[in-house]
Amino acid sequence: MLQISTPLELHTEIVRPEWIDHNGHMNSAYYVLAFDEAGTSLFRYFGVSEEYRKNAGSGIFVGDYHVHYSREVVEGDPLRFTHLIINCDERKVHYWQEMFHATKGYLAAQCEVIMLHVSLSTRRVTPFPPEIFAKIKSVCEIHAKAPPPANLGHVIRIRRKERL
Repeated sequence: MLQISTPLELHTEIVRPEWIDHNGHMNSAYYVLAFDEAGTSLFRYFGVSEEYRKNAGSGIFVGDYHVHYSREVVEGDPLRFTHLIINCDERKVHYWQEMFHATKGYLAAQCEVIMLHVSLSTRRVTPFPPEIFAKIKSVCEIHAKAPPPANLGHVIRIRRKERL
């Protein structure tokens, strides 16, 4: 039987010099890029690779993306990413990612994503092939036993302090 870790750890990265902004830390846009690269690793794990895209004429598109920034990272920092499959169906995958400083261990950011499987010819959402969906579903079933992330489905708002 296939061993599936909860969460999956499939990707590492180093904060690149071009990702640094005028404040001396990683620019918010590059957190999205880093999470996207980590997501590519996740879908490669499921079998959605560049070869798959060429042969099947299908790929994955972002349906929704939410990033929560927790702590800054700077040039040269090593990063590690985790993935937790929250839900899935034959056409979509809802997953959670966390970015950690790989040596200091702190949580740098979290990302919630809904990814769509899309036909590249029709540009419409289409079912995953059965063998890919079976792997996604098996991971989803195992990950469903984990407690949900605290920020899952977080609504953005300014919290007001109570008046005395």
